[in-house]
Amino acid sequence: MRFSRRFLRGVARLDYGYALPLLARLPRWLAWPFVVLRGCSNYAFDFDWRTLSLGHGYVRDATLDAMSRLEELSGSGRSVRMLALRRYVCASREEVDCWRLLRIDYGRVPHQIQGLESLLAAQSRGQGLVLLTAHFDSLYIGLALLARAGLRLDVMATRITSDPQVPPAISKHFLHKVQALNTLLAPGKTVYFEDNLRFFIRALQQGDAIVMACDGVSTSENRTDPVEFLGGMHLMASGPQFLAERTGTPIALFSCYEDDQGVFQISISEPTSLADGGLQRVFSLLEAQVLATPWRWWGADQMRSYVRAT
Repeated sequence: MRFSRRFLRGVARLDYGYALPLLARLPRWLAWPFVVLRGCSNYAFDFDWRTLSLGHGYVRDATLDAMSRLEELSGSGRSVRMLALRRYVCASREEVDCWRLLRIDYGRVPHQIQGLESLLAAQSRGQGLVLLTAHFDSLYIGLALLARAGLRLDVMATRITSDPQVPPAISKHFLHKVQALNTLLAPGKTVYFEDNLRFFIRALQQGDAIVMACDGVSTSENRTDPVEFLGGMHLMASGPQFLAERTGTPIALFSCYEDDQGVFQISISEPTSLADGGLQRVFSLLEAQVLATPWRWWGADQMRSYVRAT
């Protein structure tokens, strides 16, 4: 389904400029039906911030392809279309929650954290950590809860959302998220890797945990080792391996999701060095999470572009 760029920018202004902030002000139970309706509408019309920015819809088809492949790998017999629809609802909830980040009383949020104690001990010794994550469920609320528990976190972000092609309301949405995280993670911060890659090297050397996405597409076939992930040997984003090699720090996987009882389940895997297979360990754990609950992976559309190792 094709729409004019003018129409799409109007949708972006209404949705990201007005609807999301409004839904974030409502009690969560009251906002939920509208969050679901928004997710279903975005699925029906193939609306995603990238579609609204670039004018061509590909995210839904790429998501359906990913869900089909994930179902082949898991063999669970779930409906591919229903999984894709639930992915859009999950993404809708995440975007609303990004506007709620500063409104949440984290002291009253029900949650469980696994793997925190060893990280706090390592941080007290000045040992940094490359903490990998995916575009998965409630990762930003999870980061806020980790910071509240005493973990010093810095988040790697990208300036791609401030590109002139991106409608102003969408750019403002992502800027608001960065500003909220800077408040919640202080003294940690969010830094754009395009501006200051050396910041992350220094932070790791000083004992911080650097949070970065690992489910992105490789941009070069010569900068990263292949990993077995989702049915093949793939070349994933090279940043995690580069930082871990440059600083000699271990890597681990972080994830957060909200279970059916409303409890945020946060897990951090055991930190492992690259020499001991840490990179493959992270992707094996991430694969298990993705196959168990594919709809929580709102970055699943990237799977179509993964580069296979030759």
